[in-house]
Amino acid sequence: MKVTGDSHAAGGGPLVRIADVWVWLGETLALRDVSLEIGRGRFIGLMGPNGGGKTTLLKTIVGLIKPDRGEVTFEGRPGKTVGYVPQEEYIDPEFPVTAYDVVEMGLYGSIGPFSRTTEKQRARVRRALDLLGMTEHADRRIGTLSGGEKQRVSIARAIVAEPSLLLLDEPTTGVDADARDDFYQTLRALRRSLSLTIILASHDIEVVPSQVDEVVCINQRVYVHAAPEEIKDVGDFRKAYGCELEFIAHGRYPHRIIEHHDMEAGGAGESGEDCEHA
Repeated sequence: MKVTGDSHAAGGGPLVRIADVWVWLGETLALRDVSLEIGRGRFIGLMGPNGGGKTTLLKTIVGLIKPDRGEVTFEGRPGKTVGYVPQEEYIDPEFPVTAYDVVEMGLYGSIGPFSRTTEKQRARVRRALDLLGMTEHADRRIGTLSGGEKQRVSIARAIVAEPSLLLLDEPTTGVDADARDDFYQTLRALRRSLSLTIILASHDIEVVPSQVDEVVCINQRVYVHAAPEEIKDVGDFRKAYGCELEFIAHGRYPHRIIEHHDMEAGGAGESGEDCEHA
């Protein structure tokens, strides 16, 4: 299933091209023949089961993993204009750094860890904190912040270098519904103010489609790449997740799409057991 609408309307062309990417992690095949184009200014929901390759794909885009085959290019050439917020990030609560210090670390790739920042660069740190609503917490020790506040600091650090692309790996895991809604509002504001392209990895198939421009579903390979309103059935999702599921289609008329197992087809999950996708 491919995007058939104007996926590049926001920016006039693809920002990222992923071409025939294969990745092995040791003896395990993590990504198989993945090809995607990500249009400038788009908000992409990267979905799929646990262990399906979402994190591997993000790390491949950011350059932390080198593909065994294929390539990732930015605007037609290799490059790095990426801010990345990993799924799990441990910061020692006793480590004597403030929220400001952590955001400033996002500039180290361009200035070096022991160089002094300029006033212009310090202004960028302050702006990033302000965009994430963390200005009043700038001088607090990172270990004293709540989980949600730390997440905002991590995103501020990811955007302080003014990337074109922001990657987020399972950013709403463990947050309640109100905090999740607030988080998506923040992302929409960042997207507008910074002209960001965003790829958000999540297994929350009941929420993410209502927030994004396009859905990409992977389990080693790409099963779905479409705008949510273009998805008419969940056959390809079921193949990716290996079980029965429900999809909330969001368009002019939001509606539920449910596909049940064919118990005689011998497909995955035919025992009727629930799968873990929410």
